[in-house]
This record gives sequence, C-alpha cells and structure tokens, in this order.
Amino acid sequence: MAGRSTALKVGGIAAGASVALAGLGYGIGRAAVARDRRRPDPDAGDPFLPPYDEAIDVATHDGRRLHAIVRGRGQPVVLLHGMSLSVRTWVKQLEALPEDGFRVVAFDHRGHGGSEGGEDGLTLEDLAEDVRAVLERLDLRDAVLVGHSLGGVVVQAFAVRFPQVAEQRVSGLVLLSTVARTQISGAPGLQRIVAGLFDRAPDPAGIVRHRNLGFLLARVGFGREPRASHVELAREMIAECRGAVTRGATRALLGVDLTGDLPRVAIPVRVVCGSADVLSPPAESRRLARLLPDARLVVLDGGGHMLMLERAEELDRLVAAFAREVSRVRTASGEGAP
Repeated sequence: MAGRSTALKVGGIAAGASVALAGLGYGIGRAAVARDRRRPDPDAGDPFLPPYDEAIDVATHDGRRLHAIVRGRGQPVVLLHGMSLSVRTWVKQLEALPEDGFRVVAFDHRGHGGSEGGEDGLTLEDLAEDVRAVLERLDLRDAVLVGHSLGGVVVQAFAVRFPQVAEQRVSGLVLLSTVARTQISGAPGLQRIVAGLFDRAPDPAGIVRHRNLGFLLARVGFGREPRASHVELAREMIAECRGAVTRGATRALLGVDLTGDLPRVAIPVRVVCGSADVLSPPAESRRLARLLPDARLVVLDGGGHMLMLERAEELDRLVAAFAREVSRVRTASGEGAP
C-alpha cells in the first residue's frame, strides 16, 4: 500500500483524487463541497480563458504538433502544466506577467489540451524533447522555465538531457509543487503492480464529470480555503483529459528518479511548494533543494498543489523577481541573450 500511495501522490490531481474517496464518506464530502462553494469568491463566473497574442503550432521531433500560446514582450517565461491539465492552468500568469514586462509562453504537453500525441504512451524523454522543440522553434533565450508537478519533472529531465541547450537558452528554473523521484522508482516489480492498478481503475475523467463528486476529487489538489471557481477549473481540465493520456503520464512517472543527475544541473533554481500539498509533499521539495547546486526553497504556508491559482500574486512576484535576478547575473557575466 505504501507504493500505491506514493504513486498516487506523484500521479497528480487526477490520480490522487481516489485518495479523497478512501478517506471521506460521500456525505462528509458533500458538506465540504457546500462549505467551499459558500466561501466568498472574487473569481466566480470567470471562464478562465487565458489571454494570448499568438497561438503557435510547434512540431516535435517525432512529428507531433504541440499547441502553444504567447503573450507579451521581454524576457521569456515558459510555463509547463501538470498531468491532466492544460494551458488554462496558467490563466493568472498569462494575465499578470506580460504586464510586468515578460514574454510568456505556455504550451500543452502532448496528449493534453490542444496538443497531439499521447495515445501510444508518454515518455519522459519525449516530453523533454518537446521542451527543446518549443525553445528552438520560438528561438527563446534567457528564458525561465516554470514547471508544475509533471511539468516540473519534465523541466528537470530537459535540464539533465540537454545541458548545452539549457546553457544557451535558459537562465533559470522554477520547480513548482513537484518531485525528483518516487519511493518505488527502484522497484520495477512494484511499479508493474501499481501500473496495473491504475490500468484497472475507473477513468478519472469520467469520475470528475460528475459535478459534486468531481469537485470533491479536484479539491484534493488545493490547500486551505480554496476558491470554488479554482477547484471547478481544475475539475474541468481533468474531465477534458483522456484516460489513456493520464494513464500514460502516470506510467512515465512511476519509475522516475533524477536524483543522481540533479547535482550536475548548473542553472539557478527556485523550488516552490505549499505547506499543505498532499500530492507533492514539502519533503520532496526539500529533497530537490538539497540536490540542486544553486537552488533556494520557498514554502508558501497553507498552500496546496495548485499554487498558480491559490497564490497567484505571490507566485507571480516570485517568478518575476527570480527572472530579473538571473537575467542580470547572466548579462553581467557576458552570457546573456544577445
């Protein structure tokens, strides 16, 4: 059971949702849903459609098409969402960061949102290649990569797999609510068992299409006192993601272990997590901060897994300050973008 619990945490909101059902009676859950929906919500009624100046198709190394949106001018900030989510995750950042002088790029992972692929399985290698494709297709330099959950693992894999590309085009990394390994990464037999459990489990998208039940399950990804509109946005994104893609991404994460490679990542890093994150617990962020040579840990008290919504203003300030800091350092040393 320990291995299965770990996999659920790493799997993200869609996979972690079943943990909520195990710990809550449905009656108690309905009361919690009602309480959250009664809470004041300044974003109530917002359709959460991210603004953009341009939509771009990015060709991958294996002939797929990634959907990317771009807004603003200035130093690039590239946003990578988590499993079963989409670029809608970053609606707050696409509103705020361009107004602060940044060129913000968000793209859907293969199989997610408007991007192709994922039906025949997902690999961390392909997802890292996709990051390279976006950076090169848009010719981004002096960029800061912000990876959430699965996206954070992908950012790490990209930095490890393509250190020269990272050195040429990336100034810094923000690893948001993510991990470097799972507790079953060194146990192939246990990975097969857990993968089989996921394969036989109900489709998360089908479950979260039920309005109240889906709200309760998506709520697992949030910390203290979330806005109901934010939980509903997460529910909608999970409901739109095909079960085959969620299962493929889960399989890709079960055996991940980047801990041996991270000490070679020579890029400044901010590791950010919420103290109330049950999907990517703070202990995993502390591990990341210890392993990366130039990393600083930031813990947002009471925050959950979805900090880009829960703590949007704090996160935006942190990303903007970090991006300016690392850009100045690289420019002063003569290594910045031309």
